[in-house]
Formats: sequence, structure tokens, C-alpha cells
Amino acid sequence: MTEGQTAGAVEEVTAAAERLCSREETSAARARQIRWFVKELRLALAHPEYRPHGPVVTAADLFRAQAVSSYLDLGRRGELRTRASRVPGAVSSPASMRVREDCLKLLARELGVPVEFGERVEQPQVREPVDAPTRSQLRAHLIERAENPPVLAAHVRLLAVIGTVLDTGARVGELCALTLADLDLEADQPAVTIVRKPQARRVAEPVTQQVTLSPGTVAALRHWLRHRQELIDEFQLGVKALWVSVAGNHAGLPAQDGHAIRRPPGMPLRPRGLQRAYTRAVVELNAELAGSVGWRPLPYRLEQLRRAVELTVDSDSDSVTTRTAARRS
Repeated sequence: MTEGQTAGAVEEVTAAAERLCSREETSAARARQIRWFVKELRLALAHPEYRPHGPVVTAADLFRAQAVSSYLDLGRRGELRTRASRVPGAVSSPASMRVREDCLKLLARELGVPVEFGERVEQPQVREPVDAPTRSQLRAHLIERAENPPVLAAHVRLLAVIGTVLDTGARVGELCALTLADLDLEADQPAVTIVRKPQARRVAEPVTQQVTLSPGTVAALRHWLRHRQELIDEFQLGVKALWVSVAGNHAGLPAQDGHAIRRPPGMPLRPRGLQRAYTRAVVELNAELAGSVGWRPLPYRLEQLRRAVELTVDSDSDSVTTRTAARRS
């Protein structure tokens, strides 16, 4: 199947996707998912194992049962990734599969064509949050590394991220929104200012909170700020984001010579980039600490660490403290 044969169908889907993304009722997160889906669909059309059961001439051909089944199978097996997973034998999560199905339904409705599914993907099971012994071991590790910090910038950043999440319970998007101005490490009680953005954003407005940081987190952040400054200075970047990349990567856009444009280290991390960076570093940290007494490997998803933390707000002083979350069923 050549690109010329499918160009019309892809253009139809792309135009429908942009119409959806431009609507006020479409959240930024959903818009990212829709564009991600279109990108995956292009990759599927070029994949040698894609089997649409007939020529793809119009958008409707992409939503027939065999085409949908073939696309979802490639996505589940990780065949549509642009970057190899660091997790051995990793397949797509149930949550990602449901996003693919949701995008298929939204675009089919926008295009006015039927979409044919097999059995609906089951709701993803809620993963267990990081348990109390592991959290205690992590905090002890942060304090220990205050005197003996890691050499690799990625590991320094990982420890700072872990400490910040343990202290604040911040979501990935809230972490990425942090800037240097949100940190106050020189105060009697070092703290960070977090803007909470509830998932039901049309019901609850964002709330700004100041959260006191633990000694281990403060030490990890100071180590990270030194590495961060070196990255910013080397490339003379005026970046204010707290979390930045430690290695160059492509921007996903072609340059005039056909190669992908490279972004230098020190660029702000976005939610997917921060999650990828966390996963890569966790694989390495788990291997490093595998022989430690009582060590339980950290999960590959930052969300499991976040759900282990709950916040208590003192309405009189506006102070925020963290406590261990009860196990969720």
C-alpha cells in the first residue's frame, strides 16, 4: 500500500481531527490524544503488517472492522512506537488501548461513518500505589545521596522528581508547570508552590498551594539545580522550567535536508517527556538497588508513586502537609 493510494483518506481523517481539536469543548489532553492517534494511523498505514482487508481510498475504509482490528493489534504490540520502550517486552497498556478506541469513535462520529469494534477493551485495573516501606526507603535514599549524589544528571533529576512527588503528590502536568520561581529552598521551611489542576476542570477551579519540602527532597533539588544550571548555561537557554531534558532529542519536525530537527539538552519537559524520562531512570535505579536489603522495585509509572500521597491542608495557616494514602481498592 503506497502513500499516494492512502493520501486522500489520511487527509480526511487529519482534517476531522483538527476540527475536533479546535472546538472549545475539547480539552487540551483530548486534543493531544487525537493528534497522537492520527500520527499512529499514519504509521500503521506504512507498516508491512497492517491488513485493512482491501484498498484504503476514503476515510471510511480506515474504520471498517478488519482495518480497526489490524490497527489496534499493531498498537497493542507496540509496533507503532516512534521510540523503543525501555521496559523489556512492554506492550501497550489497557488505558492506551481505550484511548485509541475513544479516538476512533470520536473521529468516526465527526466523519459520519460507522466504526466497527470487536470486544471492548476492559477498564484498566488500578495499580497498587507504592507501599509504605518502599516510600520510607526512598526517603532514606534521598538523605543518603545528599552526601553522595549520583553522577548522571538523569539520576539526579529522578531523585529530585521522586522527592517532589512524595512531598506534594503532584500530577505529571503539575510537575511540568513548575518553574524556578515556584521554589523557595532558602526559607526556614523550604517549600514549593503548586497549582493544582483538578481533572474535572469545569467543576473545580485550579488551586494554588504552598507545600513544605522534606530535607531529603531539598537536598535532591539542590543537586538537580546545579546540573540544570550547567545545561542551561552551556546552550545559553533562557528556560524557566524546573524540569528540563538532560540529552538532545528530535522535535518531530523535518529539516530542509529531510532529517529530524534536534532539540538541545536543557529544554522544558512536557508531561509525556517527563514520564518517559522517569521510566528510563527508574529502570536504571531499580537495577542499581536490586541487591539492597528490603528493596522493592519502583513502578514504571509515576502515577503509582503519586497515588501513595495524600495532602492535608490547614485552613487557618494555608500550610500543606503530606501523609500516607490509604490503600485503594
